Amino acid sequence: MTPTNKTALRAAVLLHERLVGSKDQPQPVSLSEYYWNEVQQLQRQIVLAFRRGWQGAAKRLGEDLICAMQSCRRDLDSTLYALQDSVAPRSPSSPSDIYRDILALEDEFEQVEIDLGKHELCVTTDRIILEDLHLGDFEIRLDWHRLDGPFAYRVVALDPHPAAKNDSVTHPHVQDERLCEGDGRPAIRAALSEGRVYDFFVLVSQILHTYARGSAFVELDNWDGTPCEECGASVDEDERYYCHRCEAVLCDSCAASCEGCGDYFCSGCLDRCAACGGQYCSACLTTCRTCRKQFCQDCCEAGLCHECHEKQHSEVHEHDPSEDTRRRPASVPA
Repeated sequence: MTPTNKTALRAAVLLHERLVGSKDQPQPVSLSEYYWNEVQQLQRQIVLAFRRGWQGAAKRLGEDLICAMQSCRRDLDSTLYALQDSVAPRSPSSPSDIYRDILALEDEFEQVEIDLGKHELCVTTDRIILEDLHLGDFEIRLDWHRLDGPFAYRVVALDPHPAAKNDSVTHPHVQDERLCEGDGRPAIRAALSEGRVYDFFVLVSQILHTYARGSAFVELDNWDGTPCEECGASVDEDERYYCHRCEAVLCDSCAASCEGCGDYFCSGCLDRCAACGGQYCSACLTTCRTCRKQFCQDCCEAGLCHECHEKQHSEVHEHDPSEDTRRRPASVPA
């Protein structure tokens, strides 16, 4: 006869009691203000960037705003799903079923740990490799005191290899130890609400072993580098250029130098001289007082472009009384 694992049995009983005890209790709604505040702050920064003509900065802030809005939406969705789950009918597993699930985890995962004090059931995955990118092992830590909440479990990287752009992203679908469940969310939530811990851990592990392009916090193509804000190509740290005005990250192909000062800029922070067509930053261009177009120093003189300067010079000569006197023939004495 197989000896009873007393710790696993105790965890099964406690988990079952938690399921039954919270079955009919209304769950409080807890909405985080962090992401919403971040959305509002980025929106204000974008408006300011547009007012000052910082096109590159506005583009970069717009991308940050998309990420912040996605995080805000996920936060709202998690709270909504938790509230829906709390009122949905369910059939909690028996203590014996939960006990057998816990024992079955030992055959599925590298390591299984039970911490009765922290009311946590934890498994360790094998090494995860996605498209030749080594992400290492992960712990899936279930807190059975939070089964009815939006954050019942955490996904912790044991040997983190985070994205270069955001060190809180340790997996394409994990940010701040929270998994983007995607299409697996209904199955995961159903398993949690019924105490089917084996199904829960296997489902989460399967998501960690997959990569859904287009729905990742950071795409694998940009994992080890920062994307160029002009073309989107991944740029390593020692090959990056930064726009001298808006500090946008640029690759070698997209970084353009001002023909006046020689500093590097993004395309949104450079303009062309209206006469010669050269690319210049705003500091190296002068607005003609007459036509209001912008010109480089070689194409303007005393605040006027060459064309306006010559036109003004011609008008002065045409109305100069001294010129009329010089041109009038001398009178013939009577």
